[in-house]
Amino acid sequence: MAPKTHGLRATLLATIVAFAGVAAFSAPVAATDPAPIATPAALVTATATAAPSPSASPSPSPSDSAAPSASPSPSASPSDSAAPSPSSTPAPSSTPAPSPPASPAPTATASPAAAAAAAAAARAAIAARIVRIARAQRGKRYALGAAGPSAFDCSGLVLYAYRHAGVARRLGGGHSALGMYVWGRRHHLASRRNPGIGDVVIYGKGSHAGIYIGHGLVISALNPRLGIRITALHGLTTPFTVFIHTHV
Repeated sequence: MAPKTHGLRATLLATIVAFAGVAAFSAPVAATDPAPIATPAALVTATATAAPSPSASPSPSPSDSAAPSASPSPSASPSDSAAPSPSSTPAPSSTPAPSPPASPAPTATASPAAAAAAAAAARAAIAARIVRIARAQRGKRYALGAAGPSAFDCSGLVLYAYRHAGVARRLGGGHSALGMYVWGRRHHLASRRNPGIGDVVIYGKGSHAGIYIGHGLVISALNPRLGIRITALHGLTTPFTVFIHTHV
């Protein structure tokens, strides 16, 4: 009995549901009812109209878009950027600028010709001083072995003039006319031509000495009778031998 009752109940329930579905489908749709079920054509149309317009999509605001943090903006301060900060680079004032090389003095940059002229002028001044000192002794007496200041022999007068002119080291041979002659030949300073003012003049192969004062003249201590005098180069009875070029 029970199974049969259950079958009737199921049949009755199915009939009621079917009837209710037919009634709901055929009933008119009220204005307050939900939107009708869209057909496939309507779905296509709805999909096309539902596409978001450019104005509908929210534009990313500057605050929403994450700016790349690796590349600093131009307005970033020097401390935030990856470039070296000014403090890490030595300031120009802290690095001493190399001083320019010192300009040589005009005398250091003189041309060879100017240097030679200056040297020649210095030698001429010394030679003139030798001659001036020797001339100052003119008229003093001759004394063998004397070297001034009141009496002289021939080599003594030469030594006196050179010493007081400050160039005694330019002349060798000691207090002897023969010694001066030997010294000059040994150092290849002896010749018979081109005398210079202040050069030593040798006579008789070392028997007499004097000082050339220019213009073919010589000053020397001659003998006890004549004393210290100026004579012509070839004005002595003793023959002229050579000049000793001291290059003073």
